[in-house]
Amino acid sequence: MLGNVWHDTAKEPPLAADVFRGDTKTTVAVVGGGFAGLSVALHLAEAGIDCCLLEAGVFGEGASGRNNGQVIPGLKLGPEDLRDRYGEAGDAVVETASGAADLVFDLIDKHAIDCDPDRRGWVRAAHSAIAMPAIEKQARQWERHGAPVELLDQNQIAQLLGSDRYVGGMIDRRAGRLHPLSYCRGLARAARSKGARLHQNSPVLSLSRQGDHWQLKTDQGVLSADKVILATGAYSDHLVPGWSKSFMTVHAMQIASAPLSSNVLKTVLPGASALSDTRKLANAIRLDADGRIIISGRGPLSGRIDDSVIRQLVRTIVRLFPSVEDQDWTHVWAGKIGITMDELPRLSSPQPGLYGIVGFNGRGVAMATAFGKAAAQHCMGQSAGFPIVDAPKVPFHTLRKPILAAAIAYYRTRDALGIASR
Repeated sequence: MLGNVWHDTAKEPPLAADVFRGDTKTTVAVVGGGFAGLSVALHLAEAGIDCCLLEAGVFGEGASGRNNGQVIPGLKLGPEDLRDRYGEAGDAVVETASGAADLVFDLIDKHAIDCDPDRRGWVRAAHSAIAMPAIEKQARQWERHGAPVELLDQNQIAQLLGSDRYVGGMIDRRAGRLHPLSYCRGLARAARSKGARLHQNSPVLSLSRQGDHWQLKTDQGVLSADKVILATGAYSDHLVPGWSKSFMTVHAMQIASAPLSSNVLKTVLPGASALSDTRKLANAIRLDADGRIIISGRGPLSGRIDDSVIRQLVRTIVRLFPSVEDQDWTHVWAGKIGITMDELPRLSSPQPGLYGIVGFNGRGVAMATAFGKAAAQHCMGQSAGFPIVDAPKVPFHTLRKPILAAAIAYYRTRDALGIASR
């Protein structure tokens, strides 16, 4: 039952990319070959900017090849709250966040990425009546903004999801789902076709400022760059002192069933691409192109596969969709997520010519793609959709594991009481 379903079902083949060797120069060095880093490389290369990307493993090895594949526009705050938060940059943030799913699906079409896109909308489902006001607030803000977002009552959400366990919710018809590993590989193929230099199995061992340029050392070479973009998310924290103190790392686990029968398929998400609920420790659920049902939930702090979490995820699915009770569960895998204190992603610049992207808080497909484009725009001196904003440090970061354990216990209690996350 071990194994990542995306590895077994990807349609985009792995991209062959050599290990970085030698001593060379580039205008922009990108560290990390997930959605964010590959989006940076693609947008720079399309603009004719020389860039070189170094990935420690293979493209999509981290969160980009492990997540649930939901393409969700917007952020955890509604547009009016975002304008209040970002001030003069608020309008640009709202427009970029609103169009993040459009960006993803446009790239899929433009570069013919074979990643099973499905764009019938994403449902945010209220797990209790107490949770509905938070959904209503966000939905009303997006409606006033002109987005195709609709509030759902209990009957409407049951028809869309095939489950009567939610009291209501909202559907965002800008959203959808895709095969995340195939999308990641497709971005890599597109970036290289435009001239980006891509290298796999090339971990950066050190990063330092040398006069007017940056120097990145690997075990087989040295890369000099005018500018550097760190796009490693929760999978690296050693290159910039203090970088990891701006986020916390949590683990998610996912399980996937065998393909459902045609009769059972009719009862699961008949009217939407995917759903997430309002629990702070939220569950994310979708089908794949072959009819497997896939659920993601919070994993143990150790990051190891845990039988108790598997059983909990199965119970959740069966409670929502009783017709899947006797299904075989064929895949289980885990991965890391970077979360910020205010649940907003950050494009920061810890030093001149050095940019970092972190904190997608479970919305990595659309937002990492959008932030990659924004980071490329900053490197080119263009107006970008997201401002440079340093993430606040996590208090008592050295005690993060016991703090996380206490926070998870606290939020499990809130979820049981029906209190929503925002």
